Amino acid sequence: MPNIVTLAYDHCYASSLACHQDLYFIANAHWRDQGHSKEGLFRWRTLSKHAAPVVTATGLRVMVDGDLEDLKPGSIIIIPGMNYPGSRLFSQRLASMEIELAWLRRQYQRGCIVCSHCTGSFILAETGLLDGRTATTSWWLADQFAQRYPKIHLKADQLVLREEACITGGASTAEQLTALMMVEEYMGPGIAAQTAKTLLVDTNLTQQAPYLTLQSQQQHNDPLVSAAQLALQKNLQDSLSLEQLAEQLGVSSRTLIRRFKQVLGVTPTSYSQNLRIETAKRLLETTGLPIEELILQVGYEDVSSFSRLFQRKTGMTPRAYRQKFSVTDFQRFSAAE
Repeated sequence: MPNIVTLAYDHCYASSLACHQDLYFIANAHWRDQGHSKEGLFRWRTLSKHAAPVVTATGLRVMVDGDLEDLKPGSIIIIPGMNYPGSRLFSQRLASMEIELAWLRRQYQRGCIVCSHCTGSFILAETGLLDGRTATTSWWLADQFAQRYPKIHLKADQLVLREEACITGGASTAEQLTALMMVEEYMGPGIAAQTAKTLLVDTNLTQQAPYLTLQSQQQHNDPLVSAAQLALQKNLQDSLSLEQLAEQLGVSSRTLIRRFKQVLGVTPTSYSQNLRIETAKRLLETTGLPIEELILQVGYEDVSSFSRLFQRKTGMTPRAYRQKFSVTDFQRFSAAE
């Protein structure tokens, strides 16, 4: 009988404390409907350091079921997401969780499965259990995660990843997907599918690639790279070459590549491609421009080559991206309401 344990701590999201439990509650109901045990299969508890109440990010005071040590070997541990108040305070909060981190290491050695998502993946990473492994986190914190944990192979485009007994996930949708993984493992694919349908969980959503942006790549203090970024933005339609960019800035191509890699982790050419894709995404979201006209505005002329690059970067075709994220479609939906 799987025992689900949610790790409660101050500043976590209230929804993260209940999301998994709600899904397992529904799964148990479908389990009973198929003639299995009346008690259901999953059991859950919420535990905290010293069994103390916790205060969530929104100020909700939550009572818990017991102390962290009140745990059976082989349990499934859920690490909720934490409010991100900025890099410095976030680091301080992680540093204050020494007891929880040591506890997670011990429970992993006792055969527990550890599930995390969003900022909770930082907590799991702090334990060292992810070193040398592949993991993911919320798309908008990918750069911070990669810089903080260089020993972890980050795949930020993936929504959920599992390596042995460690599961990491992206933003809030990943919570439900990781829970469904456990439902399928212990109850079978039929119950997992029924549970997903009941809660309208989109199990086809497996990537975060469409949501990745350049926002974090703007935050640095290197004047040369900043000047290069500005030049690339101004010459988006003109396909400014690496040599032309370096000459315009008065440096060698080798120096420009080195500085880009040091500051942003990518080459100027890769950054330029990402910038064009990001601009195309915004145009697809907010305008009705034909694809042929849109690609000219981002420095491409061939629809096929642009579409292949766009799909490689986002996991979706330009047409599919527009259908999913178009603001005009959302406005029509809102008007209908």
